[in-house]
Amino acid sequence: PMITTATDHTTSTTTSGDVARRFVDDILNHGRFDVLAEIVHPNYRYEGPDGTQLHGLRELEHLIRGFHGGFSDFHAELTSTVESGEHVAMTMVLTGTHDGEFEGLVPTGAQLRLPIAIFTRVEAGRIVDDREFYDTATLLAQLS
Repeated sequence: PMITTATDHTTSTTTSGDVARRFVDDILNHGRFDVLAEIVHPNYRYEGPDGTQLHGLRELEHLIRGFHGGFSDFHAELTSTVESGEHVAMTMVLTGTHDGEFEGLVPTGAQLRLPIAIFTRVEAGRIVDDREFYDTATLLAQLS
């Protein structure tokens, strides 16, 4: 759905896709955790391909900071976005150089190139849940 906000007598319309794309740009790519609460709902839920479940902003921030700490040049390249109402499907490729500790793995200098798909639901202008899919074997093989 369209989210309409009025500020100083101007009206702007933001779609669920706009919110999801802002998350990728501001949070994933630029680490702007100062705007996390504007983009993500406090009761956020995440489920990953290995069964990982996260609840709330603090756990999400910890996950993303882990990527930034493990890959100083971490980047998410958005390759497609499809939206329908409150639902957004995105594909992207995560890239970076493994030059910091990540998930207990010592830095290897290996190049990460991980295609992912993520299904996002947005309510009232904030992301409420994500379901992410990627090949965990590919991730581990690239970092070993």
